[in-house]
Amino acid sequence: MFNLVKKRTYFYIFSSALIVLSILSIFIWKLNFGIDFSGGSIIELSSSGIAGQIEAIKSESAGIGIKIDSASSSGNDKVILRTKNLTTDEHQKLIATITKVNHGTTESSYQTIGPVVSRDISNKAIWAVVVASLAIILFVAYAFRKVPKPASSWRFGLTAVAALIHDLIVTTGFVSVVGHYYSFMQVDALFITALLTVMGFSVHDTIVVFDRLRENMVRHPNSDIETLANDSILQTISRSINTSLTTIMVLLALFLIGGSSISHFVLILIAGITFGTYSSIFIATMLLISWQKTIERRKAGE
Repeated sequence: MFNLVKKRTYFYIFSSALIVLSILSIFIWKLNFGIDFSGGSIIELSSSGIAGQIEAIKSESAGIGIKIDSASSSGNDKVILRTKNLTTDEHQKLIATITKVNHGTTESSYQTIGPVVSRDISNKAIWAVVVASLAIILFVAYAFRKVPKPASSWRFGLTAVAALIHDLIVTTGFVSVVGHYYSFMQVDALFITALLTVMGFSVHDTIVVFDRLRENMVRHPNSDIETLANDSILQTISRSINTSLTTIMVLLALFLIGGSSISHFVLILIAGITFGTYSSIFIATMLLISWQKTIERRKAGE
């Protein structure tokens, strides 16, 4: 039988490399913040067939000194533009230029997000991740409270969240890399939604492996925990991979035909679910076993 748990050092090295590269990317290339976090203006334009004129609109805007940070279509007759904060004169000049070239274009809505609002969104995003992580630790610790000793339910919860942190860092690094080369990849409210969704998928897969490990510990109380962990991974790995693959297939379809307004959201989900599946199988359980073996060696030494 192939022993994955014995190979955990290689998984630690690979994940450490991913984390280091992700952090370097975030610091060097930074994140491409959308107006939800940096502040700016959102303009919604309507006109027959305007979705096919996005590049022309960007060119016209650049001609008058206004850069369109991002432009996305909603259907064939609606376009949503995101720019820096515009003054009243800049806003009127932009609309006049677009309507002059694209006859029949009307402005459906216009809103500006200031720095105070974007700062508030940033704080709430951080708190959302923190609260979700604490809730996961408490839930897993309670759900596994009857795990046979010397295992601890708190170790189950903490290693599950450690795997989640791994997923969040690597997924954010992925966003940084893609955002460096493609402007459509932005950090906005959908980015936070995607991260929270990834957390849900990742902890779901982790609990599946943990639950099987708990069952095996009850059935075979005298067996080595390393052997039980390896058996648990092998018994659940096909289920975890198949579940993630079917989800990713649906997301790929959405990415290809869902339109530019959600393309970055879907791509983040694809990357996050992939990293989450990997960490659930090869990181969370491995950390749990390493922690348990360290405690056992310490007690043996005493």
